[in-house]
Amino acid sequence: RDLGTYVTDPKDFDPLPQSLEAVALLRSKGHKIAIITNQGGIEKGLMTQHNVDTVHQHMFELLGKAGCPSIDALYYSTSSRKDDMYAKPNTGMFKRCEKENPHIKFSKGFYVGDKISDLKAAVKIGARPVLVRTGYGKETEIELKKFTYKKLKKQTYIFDNLWEFAKTI
Repeated sequence: RDLGTYVTDPKDFDPLPQSLEAVALLRSKGHKIAIITNQGGIEKGLMTQHNVDTVHQHMFELLGKAGCPSIDALYYSTSSRKDDMYAKPNTGMFKRCEKENPHIKFSKGFYVGDKISDLKAAVKIGARPVLVRTGYGKETEIELKKFTYKKLKKQTYIFDNLWEFAKTI
């Protein structure tokens, strides 16, 4: 759940309903799971890598309780700058993930997100872009209607939430 600020403490990590179960369902269906995220608050001095790692550890514990014992990879950039090759929509994190995890091929899968940068990154790396209407998804869906994003909109699958996506594939 988006709090409108950076999540720096595990107690503030509030998963959307059925989101953890959706990841567990995807895993149970045999899908590879890689989390790729921008954590621009690190560069801005609003949080540390330790904060991010602690929140991610808590997320892993919650995923385990939801029936997902493991994921394949997690990568995050420490900035959101357009000139940072690792910050989405740039593909640095995706390429590093594929290099370090040869069993992951984004071109054979989907990339789910709620922002235009997620959808652009998916297309750049060859994954099928999926927009969920949670988080910033509803605003992004409106933005996709702009002529500028006509081609991106045609490529994008849209679901109400991660659970609906997980049930479908």
